[in-house]
Amino acid sequence: MKKTSQQLNLLEPPAVLDLFKLLTESDLSENEQGILKRRLIENREQFGKFLQRLLKSAEKEDKILDMPESLKKLEKDEGRQLRSFDSVAKVLAHDFPELLKFILDEYQVEAEKTKTLIGKEFIFVKRIADIIFEAKDKNGKDVIIHLEFEREYDSDEQMDRRKLEYRHLMEMDEDYEGKVVLCNVFYLRGSPEDKNVIEEREVDLPSGDPRYSGKLKYKAYHLSLITIETIVKRNLPFLLPFFVESEFRAINGDSETKTQLTTTGHIVSLREQIDSHEEELTQMIKTLTPAKMDSLRTTVEYLWGKSYSKDIFNQSTLLNLMREQLNFRQSDIQRGRSEGRAEGLAEKQAQITAVARQMAQNGEISKEQMEKFLKYMEEAQVLPRVSPAS
Repeated sequence: MKKTSQQLNLLEPPAVLDLFKLLTESDLSENEQGILKRRLIENREQFGKFLQRLLKSAEKEDKILDMPESLKKLEKDEGRQLRSFDSVAKVLAHDFPELLKFILDEYQVEAEKTKTLIGKEFIFVKRIADIIFEAKDKNGKDVIIHLEFEREYDSDEQMDRRKLEYRHLMEMDEDYEGKVVLCNVFYLRGSPEDKNVIEEREVDLPSGDPRYSGKLKYKAYHLSLITIETIVKRNLPFLLPFFVESEFRAINGDSETKTQLTTTGHIVSLREQIDSHEEELTQMIKTLTPAKMDSLRTTVEYLWGKSYSKDIFNQSTLLNLMREQLNFRQSDIQRGRSEGRAEGLAEKQAQITAVARQMAQNGEISKEQMEKFLKYMEEAQVLPRVSPAS
């Protein structure tokens, strides 16, 4: 008789792999090993369940597991979003020096000889959408600007710990030793309305873990709260595509209907802001080089989910395309509200019809009375027209 897995476990204890040894004997650098070990330990419950399934799947295949190719397939299956967002962060950093100036102005740092460092080992492993700038201030002191893009505000809960860990990793890197590190995070969507557009944060977490110890200051930028006035005043043309998406903000504690109404009102406000600053916006857009326009097209493709040719997406059409996208947003919301009302009517219809039929079945009303009742409800427009047949 074939033994069950439970019986086998009683006879032969499950194997416990020496992951420390496996990592040590791997081709990974000490830095990469440390990162993987911390990730596995911090998320051991989730990783444990996943790795158990992974081993069972490999056993069923009865083949040698090619993990690099499996991860490559995962990246492909993940679709365009991950790579597209990484691309957005990099092209903006490369083509818009205004982005770096915007950050440095917030720290009141005058810098020169800036360059972008993309793909540092520990950053690449940890977060693909990070950008690091290196610069010298007016006194010749080295400054490192760490910029992180976050799609949604939902990730904010872990941001303090992550920023402390980043600083710890940078302190371990000899390239950054003794340099001033300015940390920043840009939230694209979902920031609460009560936040300041640029938020000063100071972290001091009580922890015995050296990765999360000590104090740290960093800035959070809430792009869903940005205004056209700020974009014009600070000369931030790279934020125009984000402005159109800024209705994706957190409206805490509101009902779905109230959220839709508030969002619709906000879209109207966005359109009014564009109209009232059209002249200044037009002048700012005229200064954009072809490379910057291409960067904006890349950003739009990710944020709006649309592709435009260079003939359609250009300096003279950008504002109209922004208005058009806002119109699409408003139409989507109104359609959703109409569909919601239709679903509500259908549910009401089903409830009233069910009650009427139950009364007829119990002999409390006749079938003729039930049909007459439902007909009156239809004529009073309480119910859509339906067949009274069961």
